[in-house]
Amino acid sequence: MTFSHTETAKQLTVLAENLPDFPLDRTLTFRMVRLAAEHLGTNLNQCLKAEGITENLWFALLSLYAAPNRETLPSRLSDLLCLTRTSATRLSDDMVARGWVERGGNAQDRRQTVLKLTEEGEAFIHRMQPQITEKRNPIWAGFDEADHRKLQRLLGKLLDNLESESAETQEGQEEAEN
Repeated sequence: MTFSHTETAKQLTVLAENLPDFPLDRTLTFRMVRLAAEHLGTNLNQCLKAEGITENLWFALLSLYAAPNRETLPSRLSDLLCLTRTSATRLSDDMVARGWVERGGNAQDRRQTVLKLTEEGEAFIHRMQPQITEKRNPIWAGFDEADHRKLQRLLGKLLDNLESESAETQEGQEEAEN
């Protein structure tokens, strides 16, 4: 797939010249964030392809690794990865089948299933992380720590606004239903 953010900017500039009140800056920012996210995902999936896993599976493993006691509830995994419960269940099934995760009961609530990272899962993460970092380093060429912090701050601000808007929309829908 051919990609040119400058071509995108040119197209949107033409729209702004022809459409009154067209929000060029916001639309260009949206398109660039969207394109960057798509390309980052594609790049990561290419790095993971040799292992037969996807970005969602990789981030599920990392989420378990970062969780207290290396365990979490499937519903929490679903929330962390912005996946449906069905998709999170499929990921869980795949991780269990590969021996990277075990299912167990929750000591506080026997109705709940807990996912726990196995030693094999930890070993896989320790083996893959350096390889992924090395393969992805060229993407971040020219970015220093300050650039990363600034980008993280700005994206965090955008995500906060999106979460706030989503919560307001949901509240409005609930009020309309009542």
